[in-house]
Amino acid sequence: MSSDQVATGVINLSEGDSSLVNEIKELGGEELMECIQCAKCAAACPMVLAGFPFFNKRIIQAIFLGLRDALLDDSSIWACQSCNRCTEVCPREVNPFEIIQAMRRVAIREFALPTLSIEGLKSLYDTGHAVYLAGAGNTRAKVGLPEKPPSTVANPEALKELQAVIRKTALADLGIIPMDESGVKETCEV
Repeated sequence: MSSDQVATGVINLSEGDSSLVNEIKELGGEELMECIQCAKCAAACPMVLAGFPFFNKRIIQAIFLGLRDALLDDSSIWACQSCNRCTEVCPREVNPFEIIQAMRRVAIREFALPTLSIEGLKSLYDTGHAVYLAGAGNTRAKVGLPEKPPSTVANPEALKELQAVIRKTALADLGIIPMDESGVKETCEV
């Protein structure tokens, strides 16, 4: 089932992938079945305001319907900013953020990654940030902050630890981003 079919509201339920729910549960979305589609997560989600066709509540709904292809064809699962507002407001402790992460794991397994996501993952590996602004040091200094944020940018040992963790994930097994042990790169700065 395509994202076009979902957009038009025409969904043939017999075409849904019934294994998707169990796959999501196995990949970190253990509380998926607790969701009652109350939409509290959607009310708190920046993706809704940005106009993405799939946001936390709709991603969960699509998983329930087995709309694997529609979710993989759409880049919305990669738009989540990991703010965890959805998790904070969920009355059922579903942890919608973890469900989105589980859907990302499905996408990685199936090589369904948009180009910008690959660049973000590469930057995450190289710098510890999905988006790293090379010229931010001057701006930070102007407002009284240290040039480097208190993150992996200012802590090379933390970056090495993060890189070691990433090298042990399924992402490393896929080989879609180069991973070496040479430290912070300049290539993924925005």
